[in-house]
This record gives sequence, structure tokens and C-alpha cells, in this order.
Amino acid sequence: MNPKDLNTSAKNTWCPGCGNFSILSAMRTVLAELDGEGFPIEKVVLVAGIGCHAKIVDYMNVNSFYSIHGRTIPAATAIKLANPDLKVICFSGDGDSLAEGMDHLIFAAKRNIDIILLAGAASGSTPV
Repeated sequence: MNPKDLNTSAKNTWCPGCGNFSILSAMRTVLAELDGEGFPIEKVVLVAGIGCHAKIVDYMNVNSFYSIHGRTIPAATAIKLANPDLKVICFSGDGDSLAEGMDHLIFAAKRNIDIILLAGAASGSTPV
């Protein structure tokens, strides 16, 4: 699979120079490589919250789920528990993991659930 195969027709509304563009490009490359190694793209689920950073799921043709603000980690955890064979990648903004969602981040770490969390800071800046 070519990373461009993961493009969607959604118009990208990020500001020029936003760090999210490099995250999007890297994610497309990683997902294409996973597919090339035999891991079906259908077994990947992207989970996002609210805001600029979360719009990344609109720009990738992959299974996705929008959660309410501050609850990306519980949604990702529930998806993983419901189907452990899925690769669950969670995109959270600062509120989703550092404000409203801080307790969820701590407890997910304690539970050691096999999810991937990519946390971005406010206004789509470089992830932390």
C-alpha cells in the first residue's frame, strides 16, 4: 500500500506550518508499512477527541472514532478491551490527556492497556 492510498477527500483546515502535517504524513507511512508487513489496515482504529489535532482522523481513510472532549483514552481502552486484536491509536489534544483527561491518562498507564497515545499540545503544535 502506498501512503497516498490513505488520503481522503476531506479538505485540510490546519494552519500552514502546523506540526500536525508531519504527524499525518508519518502516520500514513507507518500504517502503509504495517499493511505491507501483513497487518490488515482494517484492524486499525484511530480514536480522536475534539479540536484541531483530532481532525487528523478526517484525513486518513482508516476506521476511526470521535470521542467527547477529555475522553479519548477511555474510548480507546474500551475499543481495545472489546476487540484485543485491533491496533488502537489514540490522538489526544492537551485537554484530552493533560486537563480533563489527566486521570484517564494516569489510570490507563497503570492498567498497561495496549493502546498507542499521541498527545498534541494546544493549537496543533508539536506533540508532547
